[in-house]
Amino acid sequence: MPPRASSSKTTIIAGILAGLLAAGLVAFYLHQQSAPHEGNAPAASSNAAAPEQNAHAVDALLALPEIKAWSAHIEKASGGRAHGAVMETSPETRLVDGVASYQLSFFESTPDAAHRWESFVVTPDGKRILVDDIVSGDLISLEQWRKDNAPMQRVATQ
Repeated sequence: MPPRASSSKTTIIAGILAGLLAAGLVAFYLHQQSAPHEGNAPAASSNAAAPEQNAHAVDALLALPEIKAWSAHIEKASGGRAHGAVMETSPETRLVDGVASYQLSFFESTPDAAHRWESFVVTPDGKRILVDDIVSGDLISLEQWRKDNAPMQRVATQ
């Protein structure tokens, strides 16, 4: 029997599954962020501090004017079918100047897939945010990113 040519169906199915997984992760993350906190929870251990610090980092990122504008643009342009979301993109922290920082990305979450718009590295307290240039592998300051990439123009051109 001659070897079978690879099917584009396999590629399409793999893409759909990857998109569904990404959308599920975004939904799970958003659900976890909006879940009510129990008033009579047991005393926090040192491990309980990590999710709280992660929340500070996520909140700091969500407060950026670019993220707010991108989210609003995605909602409006899609008629509410797509949403902006911030997700941790690696369970491992990234050491930056001696500080273990969270690797977060802003995604456009559609019913079919999640599309990454930008990646960031944020300190646990949310006071330092760097942009992760995935092409060069360099971390750049928000000021330099704004100067070089004009991220607010992204919503004007899409």
